Amino acid sequence: MGYGGVVQDPGGAIWTVASSSKKDTGPASTQIDEIVLQLGVEDVAASKKFYVDRGFSVAKSYGRKYVELATPSSPVTLSLYKRRALAKVAGVAPEGTGSHRLAIGGDAGPFTDPDGFVWEAAPARHGK
Repeated sequence: MGYGGVVQDPGGAIWTVASSSKKDTGPASTQIDEIVLQLGVEDVAASKKFYVDRGFSVAKSYGRKYVELATPSSPVTLSLYKRRALAKVAGVAPEGTGSHRLAIGGDAGPFTDPDGFVWEAAPARHGK
């Protein structure tokens, strides 16, 4: 079993932080092994279909509770989690408060998903 916690940054964004359950025998490091953008969605199956229809592929799926999408060209893994369950983990109300504006940049082009998450075209990388 790993360790984890929830923090809220000064801008109001909520971050969950977790460690692996593996025993770390190496020297202390500031290296981050993985970043997961976990979206709280109303209907995991409908959101999964929406993303698959836009070219994402599924890496892991646990029915209507959790889906991890394959993001081979990105250092960030995208996952979909039931909104109520994610709110419970974060200790907030499922309907949320304040701004829900999160712009996500990606290769899939601009679109807005069924839960209102706005995707923008990723800026062109210089030298690529």
